[in-house]
Amino acid sequence: MLLMRLDPGSASELLKAVQPDTATEIATEMAYLNSSGGAMSEEEEQVAQNVVQEFGTLLSGSDSDWSLGFVRQMLESAMSAEQSAQAFEKVKQSLDYRDPFASIRETKLHELSAALEGEPPQVVSLVLAELPAKSSAELLGMFEEKVSHQIIRGMAGATNVPVEAKVRVASVIKKRLQELRTSGGASEGNAREGQIRKVSVLLRGLAKDARDQMIASIKEQDPETGAMVMKMMVVWDDLPILNDRALQEALRASDPRKLALALVNVDKHIADKIKMNLSETGRNMLYEESLLLTAPKPKAIVEARDLLLQDLRELNEAGMLEFEEG
Repeated sequence: MLLMRLDPGSASELLKAVQPDTATEIATEMAYLNSSGGAMSEEEEQVAQNVVQEFGTLLSGSDSDWSLGFVRQMLESAMSAEQSAQAFEKVKQSLDYRDPFASIRETKLHELSAALEGEPPQVVSLVLAELPAKSSAELLGMFEEKVSHQIIRGMAGATNVPVEAKVRVASVIKKRLQELRTSGGASEGNAREGQIRKVSVLLRGLAKDARDQMIASIKEQDPETGAMVMKMMVVWDDLPILNDRALQEALRASDPRKLALALVNVDKHIADKIKMNLSETGRNMLYEESLLLTAPKPKAIVEARDLLLQDLRELNEAGMLEFEEG
């Protein structure tokens, strides 16, 4: 409680006075309190205040900003590089065992929905039971009605689940999330699509006549690959580097409701790029439509994004799209 109210440098000075094993235990308690939301009961808060007053080192009250980064920095300052690395790994392992779903709670709901796709209702039930009520309700709305009923029944029975079972389920979901992030999700697909994407980016930088000639040659040999090359010249992650004029042209004909769907859980830099290229009226309509959305399904979000991408791909095929390549 005391260290949580200090900056990492001051905390590490105090931590140097204890043995590495003790420091690891202290750091684990700090990390666990933080992952649980950091909220204390009135009794715990009074104890903490008494401790702080006793040591006379109250710095900034109970709102000190800290995280696992704080813990790592504190350990590195108090121990050798090897000792701090080992201690921090033990902290993470202990934290995962005590609360396996801590990092999963911080995951964006559309990513978590994708990771849970195809999992048995019992597994989904266990994950949803570990989420905050609001997040659990929103995520539940992303499943088909028949499946959601099975999930609800499973959540009702998801009590007294052994810690080992929770650790295994959380480990599987974390691995799925990592795989989705590494592959870039549906936009990148498998290794072949990744290679086609590289070719697409290379060709889109050429003059239109030269590009069209090369694509025509590819289509002669393999029509499917040629169509894929054209498609992957413009993917969702390209929006921030699109020329503003071309993007404005595509947005002008967009349906505000579909556009609001497309922006659900989108990265901030993409959302900012789109809003910046809308008229004031367009931004107001987008805002109004976004207020009406209630737990849209992932499939609807993907379809809405595909509509905008299709317009952009048509502009690209006509030679009207420019990219501000880095």
